[in-house]
This record gives sequence, structure tokens and C-alpha cells, in this order.
Amino acid sequence: MITNIPNISRLSININAFIRFIDCIITYKYIFMKKIKDPDSILLGRRIRSLRAAKGLTQQELGHQADVDYKFIGEIERGNMNPSFKVLVKIAKVLDIDLPEILRFEQEISDPKELEIRIKQIIATLPAEKLQNVLMLLRVLYPVR
Repeated sequence: MITNIPNISRLSININAFIRFIDCIITYKYIFMKKIKDPDSILLGRRIRSLRAAKGLTQQELGHQADVDYKFIGEIERGNMNPSFKVLVKIAKVLDIDLPEILRFEQEISDPKELEIRIKQIIATLPAEKLQNVLMLLRVLYPVR
């Protein structure tokens, strides 16, 4: 029995090494593999949330009518999960909108600099006659006093 003592100490060293290894994996998972939210996923989630709220639906109601788990709807709205094309089609149908309407993110952008960048991108592609239309529309919507 006394001859087995070195084997027990080797086993103890191996168990301690294994525990340190597992600890490193857990640390790696939580530090280096943190899920970074994709800005487009966040915009999609905000868009779905605002369309759902405009229809007066809860996440549970939307999920039930679209045959999608309401928890998944919440994850989508928080930008944590990306829905499949099939799920987007179901959501659009319940919200009674065309599918491309879900992807109109401009209404969900709240950063003024990002809004300015998007507006400049659109204006840069317009021919002169369309720029005149934009100016006329802006003057109607926001008259200078």
C-alpha cells in the first residue's frame, strides 16, 4: 500500500492541472469570446420592436401568432440573435407589412452623426433635379422662419 503513495500524488497533480485547465477555458470563454453585438442586429431588433409596438402586440402575442418562441422574439429585439429568413417572413406577415419594411433601419438610428452620414450618402448619389426635389421637400417639412 505504501508503494502507491507516489501514484496518488501524481493523480493529485493531474487533477490540479485539469482543474487549472478547465478554469482557463472558462476564463477564455467569458473574457475573449464575449458576444459582441452586431450593430445591424441591434437595428433589426429595434425595428421589429417598434413595428410590434405600433401594432399594439406584446412579444408573447407576436411570438404566438408567428409560431416563434416569445423568448426568441425578445432575443431578436435585443440584438442578441439573428432570425432566419423564414422567421422574418412570419414576423412580417403577423405585423401585416411587406418584408422589406422590416429592413428599413433609418427610423431606428438614434445617433445624429450616423444619421448625417446616411443622409449624405443618399444625397451624394442623387442627380441635380432630384436634389431640387429634396430641397423643396425639406422646405415644406421644415420651413425656415
